[in-house]
Amino acid sequence: MPMIKVENLVFDYMTKRAIKGISFKIEKGSIVALIGPNGAGKTTLMRCMAGLVKPFSGEIYLNDINVPEDSRHAHKYISYLSDVFGLYDNLTARQCLRYAALAFDIKAAEIDSAIAETAEMLNLTEHLDDYAGNLSRGLRQRLAIALGIIHKPQFIILDEPASGLDPEARLELSKLFTDLKNRGHTLLISSHILAELEDYATHVIVLDDGHLIKNEKLLRDTTLLKEERLIPLEIRVRANPEKTVEFLKKQEKVKAAVFENNIISCTLRGNAEGLHNLLKSLINANHEVVEFMVEKSSLKNAYFETVKKEKKDA
Repeated sequence: MPMIKVENLVFDYMTKRAIKGISFKIEKGSIVALIGPNGAGKTTLMRCMAGLVKPFSGEIYLNDINVPEDSRHAHKYISYLSDVFGLYDNLTARQCLRYAALAFDIKAAEIDSAIAETAEMLNLTEHLDDYAGNLSRGLRQRLAIALGIIHKPQFIILDEPASGLDPEARLELSKLFTDLKNRGHTLLISSHILAELEDYATHVIVLDDGHLIKNEKLLRDTTLLKEERLIPLEIRVRANPEKTVEFLKKQEKVKAAVFENNIISCTLRGNAEGLHNLLKSLINANHEVVEFMVEKSSLKNAYFETVKKEKKDA
């Protein structure tokens, strides 16, 4: 059963329909990259899912909670960090976290342990007694995230969390998101830094002009492939690539084999075992394979190719 379910969601501003009847599901324990051009409706969608604004029509469910109709209850299980956030600069990080814990109704006897656990997770322990106003941009970002997850929400929504951070801070943030996923949290992250999203995202949702263009699982390490699916491959051979292409075209589960720019590209309908068997058959047939690799799912390609197709079809 999906953790998040959005059904026929519509959101209107005074002069514009920002979300145009979209539906999708988000699996528990996933990291979803939400991408699209400026004005696509990303922030509006996130604010609807966080229960901060009520849509014109449609439903949003967090497990069995109807978020628009019972947003106060839903907020116990949701964290939302906007692209522009504020901190109480005259409070220490510890005081900020204590305030957040009280706001989320954490029991008084559990607050100190919640602060310590959250600070350790965000690498803020040694900065707990520093004033928020004196923290670096990266540490302020971490503190803002800490304030939103001290109550251990199931669903974490982040709008452009890496904006303005240096490369080292962005790398640390990427590791944090993976750690949160491994702890059982579900994340929805919007960002224009597609290469970094690709490092940790498990799924991608593409929006354009309020329409849902793509919602799919990203292909990961082939050792994890158990169910059969379409797997894009890139193959290099030392000689006679045309002969290899002809061989691939005769394989039942191989489609669209072509040789371009010194690379043979094709698609295999299969799983890890199918990949092994195809490589084995190539070698047994004396094709001099020097590279055989699964083409990494690219958020960049998913974004540009899908938006380009949508606009062409419009």
